Amino acid sequence: MSTAPAFEFPSQLSRIQENLRRQESKLREVASIYADSLAAGGVVHVYANGHSRISVEEMVIRMGALTGFHPLLSNGLVTFTDVVGPNGIRVNQAVEKVEGLAAKIFDEIDIAPGEPLLVVTATGTTPAAVDAALEFKKRYPSHPLIGLACEEQSRAAAPKHSCGKNLVHIIEEAQRGIFLNNGMPYGDLSVRIEGTTGEYDICPLSSIGALSVVQSLNELTLRELDRRGVAHPVLRNMHVARTEDNYDTWLRDQRRRYAKAMSRE
Repeated sequence: MSTAPAFEFPSQLSRIQENLRRQESKLREVASIYADSLAAGGVVHVYANGHSRISVEEMVIRMGALTGFHPLLSNGLVTFTDVVGPNGIRVNQAVEKVEGLAAKIFDEIDIAPGEPLLVVTATGTTPAAVDAALEFKKRYPSHPLIGLACEEQSRAAAPKHSCGKNLVHIIEEAQRGIFLNNGMPYGDLSVRIEGTTGEYDICPLSSIGALSVVQSLNELTLRELDRRGVAHPVLRNMHVARTEDNYDTWLRDQRRRYAKAMSRE
């Protein structure tokens, strides 16, 4: 009777947990920045491209979500799940290389004094993400600029943006920059299978790592708001109770914050 092949992926999750613990002081610092903006009636602007859109969805509309997270997701940069065809992955990858799109995105919103931007990208090397961080730093040099990516790859990989820098470098040059590590290994894939049919690298950790950072920040931000005596809308679980009152309150607060973000005139 043959022995079942090894099952390695669960052990990779300890890597994510250890990554969070190592960054607790920085996570608390970011949570305090978020709380400053949310308590003032503002928003936290969140940019992502590619698969990193998952992290934005986790912040913006989710059971347990706080109001005040403002997504900067452009369809051409995040829509590729058709895989092939006019909305396929090749198109998305081409758009990710176009510099200057971030300027067009920021032209569409009004950012209040002190409001932060979070830039999420798996590797920290994608030109579109670097472009977003660069443009925000240029327009709002005194605002908090937070990056969430793989620190190892962002430091070691060759830059793809014409500025010659990766996300970690932009964050470190910012007046109020904070870089958060998503905990993935270089190259993202965490399990190697050496089988009879070939060798395979699978199981990316970037999304799991980024989502873990996002939920840690949700907890720490709400704890900080509560410590300050600031009540804040949180979306309840609609599957376990009637939540119409909660949804209405949550959505009204979100609309007020989004209206300011789109036009402060």
